Amino acid sequence: MNSGKKTFIPLTGFFIFITVICLLNLIFNLVNGRFGMSDFKVYYMAAESLVNGGTVYGQAFGELSGIYKYSPFILFFFLPFTLFSYPVAVVVHFFLLSLCFCIAFIVIRNFLTRYFFRTEIKLESLLLTLAMLCILIHVVKELYLGNVNVVLLLLCLLALLNYLDGKPFAGSILLGIVLLTKPFFAFLLIPLLVRKNFKAIKWLVMVVLTGLLLPEIILGPRLGFMLHVEWAKAMLLHFDGYPGVNSIDYMLRYYFFPGLPGWAGLVIIVLAIISLAAFTFLNRKKEKQELNPDSFVERNFIFEWFLILALIPDLVRTDSEHFLCTAPLITFILYYIAVNRKYLFIPLMIILFFFFGGNSDDLLGHEFSHQLFIMGFQGLSNLFLILLAAILYRQFGKNISG
Repeated sequence: MNSGKKTFIPLTGFFIFITVICLLNLIFNLVNGRFGMSDFKVYYMAAESLVNGGTVYGQAFGELSGIYKYSPFILFFFLPFTLFSYPVAVVVHFFLLSLCFCIAFIVIRNFLTRYFFRTEIKLESLLLTLAMLCILIHVVKELYLGNVNVVLLLLCLLALLNYLDGKPFAGSILLGIVLLTKPFFAFLLIPLLVRKNFKAIKWLVMVVLTGLLLPEIILGPRLGFMLHVEWAKAMLLHFDGYPGVNSIDYMLRYYFFPGLPGWAGLVIIVLAIISLAAFTFLNRKKEKQELNPDSFVERNFIFEWFLILALIPDLVRTDSEHFLCTAPLITFILYYIAVNRKYLFIPLMIILFFFFGGNSDDLLGHEFSHQLFIMGFQGLSNLFLILLAAILYRQFGKNISG
């Protein structure tokens, strides 16, 4: 789409910062003997078990909670790691995750400077560094555990980039991999459906079906079917037993309605889907009133995508590393404040970022940190950040129209 790419601005300070953070994380964990990457160990050992004809699901790989609960298809991506010994595979995975963090922020920066803030931005490297600092605890935890949430975030961003560039097939391949890994990212289908991007949806359905059928084709129908049945059981057990202290469902029970029935979580999800669809529909309605609708369509689509990514950890019972998905909205907020000199928002941002990304045993002590955790403060602060971003985006739209 014709939106006028900006010349790339060297972001030396940001690259240095993210490199130092990742290397320090690696060094400290090696020195302290904590470089185990327990989540990656599950992927690695499950893939190794598949190669050796062993059990994939329902088995604890090293820890009581280390049970593989993702689709059989995703295991194929971890098979190359089994060519290395585990210590070597861990280091390779660590550097891949570090690279994904760097690329993800560059892609976010590309969205913001290409579609939102086209004027020269002073201290842009500092803004990206601040955005990284806001999610630093989640970054450190992701690198420590060796999970793939940052990979999924990057794939979602690259899928969006391809959709904007008129490449629905490429975008749907990337988004399909995400859905096959963690199906709750299906919330991202909402803007595609409301905006009637049926080509993207068609390809997405084909990619997901192909991913579901590949284990049957490669491993044989009997083993492939058995793996899918076990995957479904693993997901149900995980969501049923996971507390999800940052979900809206949990927070309503904790603060207001202790006796809320179990099906209330599904009602909340349905209401969220309706609200997000209504938000997208209203955006489409406003786009028809603009003199230059194409640029508004692109910006609205991007913001809807960012909004849904940030909202997912508040809608489903999942771990706190998924708050990495709020990084695009956080970066938008920081860019907006800097470009429009809305410095009065800074005290509010400090408070929100403290609860969003400051809950650490090392910083706050175990008892206080745990209390904030069970009170769902990360989820609450994330909701307020989403609300603030929506307010700023509405103001942004008025400024553009004016």
